[in-house]
Amino acid sequence: MRNLSIAMLMALTAVGAQALGIDVPYTAFATADAVTSVQLCGTWGPKRDGEFRVIHAERQAQSFVYVQWMARDTDGIRQATHTLAIDELDNDHADIALGDLTCRATPHGIVLTAKADSGHDPRIHRVTIEINRTPGRYTFRAHRMR
Repeated sequence: MRNLSIAMLMALTAVGAQALGIDVPYTAFATADAVTSVQLCGTWGPKRDGEFRVIHAERQAQSFVYVQWMARDTDGIRQATHTLAIDELDNDHADIALGDLTCRATPHGIVLTAKADSGHDPRIHRVTIEINRTPGRYTFRAHRMR
């Protein structure tokens, strides 16, 4: 009986510990007041299995960009199979505000371009983000005025 009680207590403790592990980055911006635009752009997968979804959010005059690989489940409902945060933007010290964010499809994935205003480097005026069809792979370039 004592072993059973200890096992039950351990199980309850484990459930409580799991509740603390919350993935905050994207969900922190999944509200109407933070999200400024959502775009579907381009396809991914060997048979063009799904689409890319680009989410732009703003908080305290700073931009946050997330790219999702979307696919339809067996019921035909669109679901995110992978979410990518752009590291160069998605931290509270980046201090880059984006405007006129556009997306275009390429043979290798998608390319995002935007006007940029940086609080750290006033010479930055555009950014280009190339997203590969393989989840997690991208290239970030900040273009500076001369």
